[in-house]
Amino acid sequence: MNNYLIELSLIHMVLMLGYWFFLRGERQFTKLRFFLLGSTVLALVIPLLKLPGLFSNQKSVVALPIGDISVETIAVTAQLETSYWYEDLIVWVYLFGCLFFLLKFIGSLIHLISLILKSKCKRVGSVNICKLEKGQGSFSFFNWVFINDETAVESGFDAILKHEIAHVSYGHTYDLIFIELFKICFWWLPSAWFLQREIRKIHEYQADAHALKSYSIDQYSSILIQSTLKSHGLALASSFHNGLIIKRLKTMKENVKNVSPWKIGTLSILVIVLFVVFACTEETRSDETIGMTGETFTLVEEQPEFVGGMDGFYRFVAGEVMYPREARVNGVEGKVYVQFVVEKDGSLSSVEAVKGIGFGCDEEAVRVIKKSPSFNPGKQRGKPVRVRMVMPISFQINNDKFNADNSPQGIIIVDNVESKNGQLKVDARYSNGVWSGIVYSPEGDVLPGANIVVTGTTSGTVSDLDGSFEVKADKVHDLNISFVGYESVRMVHNR
Repeated sequence: MNNYLIELSLIHMVLMLGYWFFLRGERQFTKLRFFLLGSTVLALVIPLLKLPGLFSNQKSVVALPIGDISVETIAVTAQLETSYWYEDLIVWVYLFGCLFFLLKFIGSLIHLISLILKSKCKRVGSVNICKLEKGQGSFSFFNWVFINDETAVESGFDAILKHEIAHVSYGHTYDLIFIELFKICFWWLPSAWFLQREIRKIHEYQADAHALKSYSIDQYSSILIQSTLKSHGLALASSFHNGLIIKRLKTMKENVKNVSPWKIGTLSILVIVLFVVFACTEETRSDETIGMTGETFTLVEEQPEFVGGMDGFYRFVAGEVMYPREARVNGVEGKVYVQFVVEKDGSLSSVEAVKGIGFGCDEEAVRVIKKSPSFNPGKQRGKPVRVRMVMPISFQINNDKFNADNSPQGIIIVDNVESKNGQLKVDARYSNGVWSGIVYSPEGDVLPGANIVVTGTTSGTVSDLDGSFEVKADKVHDLNISFVGYESVRMVHNR
């Protein structure tokens, strides 16, 4: 969700800046309106898209570990992952702002509906013309046009009516409602407020242009001034020189020119670049490099899950794994780390033992994982993606019990998420913009497959076969290290 908000904000602000630099002074109002609304739709949609990378032919795989493992720090300050009060405060401020603007929006709708119910309206074609009480200005809402007879002087009534009917015919109310809903969700975004202001201006310019088909510029300007002053009172006459009216009057007198082709071309390139950067950039790495290298990868928003729940997966594995006789006879025990990929359809592929103990244990662990029923696939931005996972399976000798052939019996332990609460150990350091270190289990064994994430970003990696990792990060970013079943640990860079 954080990624979506960041990408949406960047896309929308860049497109609004493009409008500011290239289109703000143009008079092709239909094109301006299309660009503003289209840019907002693109900002909402592009972060949701996940298209194949244009410059990469690698398969899409995302790495995430499962199992038991933990961390504490050496050479760096460590602290448990917690929800800081200021993070909660930001969330509450955001929600309060959304609620505030939502209530204002609902209040405006209720007010307009009450006006419709109270006013005397007359049907003229597809438009309902309603009379307003004294002191209220003229406006439109969907196909209802509200006009104050006293505000619309007799000589200008028809002009004002044409102006408001233009708002209806152009469907301006739909624009305003869409933008209001956008502002409710993203009220903190400066470009949302800029969008609202610009679209209102364009609406007025379009309505003026429609009315000018029946009136001269001087005649229409005089009507506009008279109706405004009578609507708001002479005390507001100074607003004539500072508000939107003076801009509308100037705009009426300007000749309409086509938008320069180079401006359209520049903005088109800008849209294409944003689309490529945010929708067509490969966010993951190849099968050969992901999971066991120090390169950056993108985390999935929804992790894969066994159809019967992860506890069901552990029970399935524990019930299927057989302790090889060769390993039992030779007293071999330890952990086998099995790596596999959950495909987009939930099936498992690329199953291999990335760290094992030999004597048939590695092959047995791989056999059982290959036999596993399907998972619910992991998802990124609502779409299924391939996810790499790592699972440890423990083989232990039970010297107190023997089989009929006098070989000791074995115990298979599939680490349950709820049964582990130790803390990971980490020897890590930050130098020259790079975090590096080694992840250990609570027992001091090197730990492959631990999940390392740069806080506040979607960048990260997983620990290598020898537990080592390396990931780039700005000074302002700390590191979060986790493995399912243990408390997350944050590595804080001492700035």
